[in-house]
Amino acid sequence: MLGMVSFYNPDEHSIIPGALSEFCKRLVENDPKRKGKLFVVRYNKLGVFVIAEWLAKPKDVFVDIMNLGKSLSSFTRDKASELRHRLFAPITAAETDRLTAGADSDYHHEMQDFNESETERLAKCEIGE
Repeated sequence: MLGMVSFYNPDEHSIIPGALSEFCKRLVENDPKRKGKLFVVRYNKLGVFVIAEWLAKPKDVFVDIMNLGKSLSSFTRDKASELRHRLFAPITAAETDRLTAGADSDYHHEMQDFNESETERLAKCEIGE
């Protein structure tokens, strides 16, 4: 869900006020491009909380910045540090390329393992095990 762009729909999304939302506002209060654009949203169907940023005017289009899971209590000092890093020191194109290649490699290795185990299972089924 990270980096996913969504159109705000009050039936599907709930904007969550509170301490975490205030923390997000304070985090970018000196950034003229981001001031007032960070907020916490809950995806009602999935039941997950996300820190997001409005891409245009508020209550229009937003992008997920950090997935917090099903509980706001998962936001720790480590997550706060990671959020600062994502906002103010975003990854480079080279890092993105490396991470994407790693994810693709992991996916293909997982599929190979699955195919091997499925082939073994089918072979055992053929001989009646």
